[in-house]
Amino acid sequence: MSTYRRHIVPPELVREIERILEERLGRFGLEKVEVRGGEDHYGEPAIFVEVWYRLSEEPIDVDAQARAELAVIDRLVEVGEDRFPYFRHHYAEGQEIAGMTDRRRRRKAR
Repeated sequence: MSTYRRHIVPPELVREIERILEERLGRFGLEKVEVRGGEDHYGEPAIFVEVWYRLSEEPIDVDAQARAELAVIDRLVEVGEDRFPYFRHHYAEGQEIAGMTDRRRRRKAR
């Protein structure tokens, strides 16, 4: 794979990634998504997805994030993309985060 290809993510694929994340994470205050190509820590071609959130009253659900990431991966496989996507989520200061463990803990506390 050429160095050029390693660093380019086609605009239509960027829009598809943005659409999937907006559909699945928009309710949590999704503010911005940046997608870029590059190389991972092993020097392998990769796609880096940075996701920013504004402060949301609804706690961000890490399970929903994981499902959104899997949906992006599934779409990349469907279109024949062989680069692995690395996701990084940026939260507003003071943002509440919820996940499976939190829900179990709350259920037990009742």
